[in-house]
Amino acid sequence: MECKSLNDCFRGYLKEIEVSQEVKETLEDARLKIKRALTDGIGERTAQEGNRVVPRFMRQGSAGYKTQNMPCFPPAQQVDFDYGCYLPLSYHEDESEPREAANDFFDMVDSILKPLAKANGWTAEKGKKSYCLTLSDEIHFDVPLYSVPDKEFQKIRDMRPVNESAQGSTFAACDEQEERDLDWDDLPTKSIMLAYREDNGLYSWKKSDPRLLNLYFMNKDDDDRAIYRILKGWRDFNFQDGKGPSSIFLMSLAEKANAGKSFTDDISAELLKVLKFIKSMSLPDDDEVSVENPADPREGIKCPTEKFKVLQSRAVGFASAIAGNMDPSDAARSQAVQRHLGKRFPVIKDSVQINRRGALPSVRAG
Repeated sequence: MECKSLNDCFRGYLKEIEVSQEVKETLEDARLKIKRALTDGIGERTAQEGNRVVPRFMRQGSAGYKTQNMPCFPPAQQVDFDYGCYLPLSYHEDESEPREAANDFFDMVDSILKPLAKANGWTAEKGKKSYCLTLSDEIHFDVPLYSVPDKEFQKIRDMRPVNESAQGSTFAACDEQEERDLDWDDLPTKSIMLAYREDNGLYSWKKSDPRLLNLYFMNKDDDDRAIYRILKGWRDFNFQDGKGPSSIFLMSLAEKANAGKSFTDDISAELLKVLKFIKSMSLPDDDEVSVENPADPREGIKCPTEKFKVLQSRAVGFASAIAGNMDPSDAARSQAVQRHLGKRFPVIKDSVQINRRGALPSVRAG
């Protein structure tokens, strides 16, 4: 697109980093395969044990609140899809030890998804907080495993009897229907347990209710998502190894900078506000920087101090580029910003912004 203002350039950048249609279709195809495999596999396994259980599923993280970007430096960076798998608590309580139940849950999922991965040319492994499936250099699925109290699990199943398809009326290439995934309002409980790997390599349970944070960000609008996605793209360009501050930390920083209010469509001004806030933050004496969880002020979202120092130092130059401290023309600012976001950020041609014969053309900001 032709850019006539810096905000035009930012909107062009958002289009450039948008997840491609091909990747979207790949993700949806994989989601259905994963869901069907786990539904059938867990159902068959539990039926053999005398009580068939049908798992429930939920999109989480960036897949849920629509802040996914195409990676800047794959395979170190990838589009991720978090897809929670939920079982009733009673199934795990049938085991003699909670730790054994958590390990058995991961083992069962591994026995189901590993053959699926092999059949599709994916790689599969048990992660610390989820089961991980890498589909390509650009895409991976994380399947966190949860336990929900039976009463609430039953409510979920009773409350969501309707069917819907992935595309509205049919699946991508077939006529089947699936029971729709959960919404966060379907989980009226604070007793959700996540299976996670401890330092000794064994899995155990810990309380983990991701609902509040997900609900908070799912209710944000497109102007808010624009700021989040640009911050994530900036992070990715500056941390090529894919090990920069977490997305949720960046998003929480943005919320704190704007006092939880909605951002406007003046991307340049809003982004500059967030960068100035990052620059102004004091560094702690310990090894972690904490920012307030926007959904629950009693909790903090953390980032290693060493990573935050890098982020803070890069924020100085990025803010200067947006502000036009060296040259206030939009053409020069766009070129300066590109050095902080990479070639996917479009620039304004000098001829559009500046009339070399002396008169400035009339340019309407986009």
